Amino acid sequence: MRFGEDVDLSLRIVELGFSTRLFPNAYVFHKRRTDFRKFFRQVYNSGIARINLHLLHKGSLKLVHTLPSLFVIAMILCVLLAIRFPLLLLLPALYCLAVFTDSILINRSIKVAFLSISAAWTQLFGYGLGFLSAVWKRLILGRGDFKAFEKNFYK
Repeated sequence: MRFGEDVDLSLRIVELGFSTRLFPNAYVFHKRRTDFRKFFRQVYNSGIARINLHLLHKGSLKLVHTLPSLFVIAMILCVLLAIRFPLLLLLPALYCLAVFTDSILINRSIKVAFLSISAAWTQLFGYGLGFLSAVWKRLILGRGDFKAFEKNFYK
């Protein structure tokens, strides 16, 4: 697996009868994406990977994994229904305000707080859309394994 390989390894270890353990002082370094487009591609593929992991390891899919997809659906519905119910646009605005407020309190930087809004939306929409795409293609249409944004992913 190109995405989700760490989770796949953990699940295989448990399936073989071994146990895993958290080492709170251990550090794992991941390559950080340098712009929001690359970050979107990364989390989109993570959403796809979650369905691939579900198919490889029955019972590994939890309700929490669906939350970004529910966020995507809810935000799209808010925008579409805002034509009839304009107050629905307050929901995305309140979410942005919550992210901004949390970030400003933690980071003490207006610039970082604004970037946090973009990062939060990118993460939720990227993962959520990847997850929904994989649900549609793999679970509903029954297609084989697929990945997105493979070409030049690491550039």
